[in-house]
Amino acid sequence: MNVSPVTSARRRLAVAACWLVSWAALLPAIATAAGVEDRFFRTSDGVRLHYRQAGTGARTLVFVPGWLMPADIFDRQLTALGDDFAVYSLSPRSQGRSDLYAGPHTAELRARDIDEFVRQVAPGDFTLVGWSLGVMEALDYVQRFHPPHLRALVLIDNSIGAGTPPRPSNRPKSAHVQTEAEREAYLKNFINGMFKTRQSDEFIELIQQSALRPSAEVARQLLAKPYPREYYKNVIYQANLPTWYAITPRFREQGDELRAHLPQARVTVYPQAGHALFADLPDEFNADLRQFLGTVY
Repeated sequence: MNVSPVTSARRRLAVAACWLVSWAALLPAIATAAGVEDRFFRTSDGVRLHYRQAGTGARTLVFVPGWLMPADIFDRQLTALGDDFAVYSLSPRSQGRSDLYAGPHTAELRARDIDEFVRQVAPGDFTLVGWSLGVMEALDYVQRFHPPHLRALVLIDNSIGAGTPPRPSNRPKSAHVQTEAEREAYLKNFINGMFKTRQSDEFIELIQQSALRPSAEVARQLLAKPYPREYYKNVIYQANLPTWYAITPRFREQGDELRAHLPQARVTVYPQAGHALFADLPDEFNADLRQFLGTVY
């Protein structure tokens, strides 16, 4: 049976409406942390982006999440650090509660969004924190825009293009997922695999809803970065900023190379944590982040 574009669009709108209702139902159970606020701003091309903020300190932290993830993934950092810092977490376009975007999600556009977000929330000095795909997008932003007020980089658990290229994974790739049922199963498995400690059902459901919201094509576009892997380490070396690389053991070799090129860089390995190590070990991660920031400011 052929489905007209109008019918398809109506179905997508209905799904989006159901998703928003479901998200709203989850918020009372999750987003009740004192001092955390939801805000929105519009990009230069009119896309409404969501972010969460806590604190009003003179020192500013800007968090960029990973592939398909919402700003809420960093809530344990906002609540813990908001007493001493102004903390902001972005939901990039088509993620979290930000607008779904119909155009191509290019690397240039994603970097521009970070630039406009930083200009919105951090007119002065700031530290940029990227996790997973957010590492790559944060570094691309630094290379493209050379932010004059950037004081330090925190890069969480992704390749920085150093060391030996990683071995191909035996797990099925998202690009090989064909049906919606396969995609849902893949993403739920991917999200569950990010943690080694028990997370609340509400928290997992919120993340899953964010991951399933954009289309499969958008999800593929976000992973299609047009650079050789060495691009990212060269950005770090050229920026020559205070840098903390917080990783699980699979990136240990890259951490060793980072320290060899930038002896002042700090590398911390979390063997007991999963990919979302800041959620698995929030108290330990937050204490380490505070300690690093103490050397910056």
